[in-house]
Amino acid sequence: MRSLQVIIITLCFVMGAYLISGRGFFMPSRWDPSIGVDLAGWSARLLGAALLVLAVLGLSALRNFGSGALVRKSPGWHRRYFAALVLAILMMAAALMLGEQGPTPGWRGPAAQHQQTP
Repeated sequence: MRSLQVIIITLCFVMGAYLISGRGFFMPSRWDPSIGVDLAGWSARLLGAALLVLAVLGLSALRNFGSGALVRKSPGWHRRYFAALVLAILMMAAALMLGEQGPTPGWRGPAAQHQQTP
């Protein structure tokens, strides 16, 4: 289980660092791959920051609770941890809402495949 957590935290760091630079990517829709959200510029930076926050929180959780020993943290620590998680979720939602929705680049629908160009 710990190796899976380390892989996920590493992926969050790598993708967060990539996206924080402003380089974007196109995320296809879950149910219709012909449309999706183009995350570039500020929306990519926002998603990258959210992934970095999640990676830091994951490291904190591994450090504090990874040994399996009962660790008592203060209620303030738990509130701050929860607030950071909510912040990361809100940043992800904002990035997806700010991203430009449209057709997949290079997508050709079924009608375009049957047409012949003169």
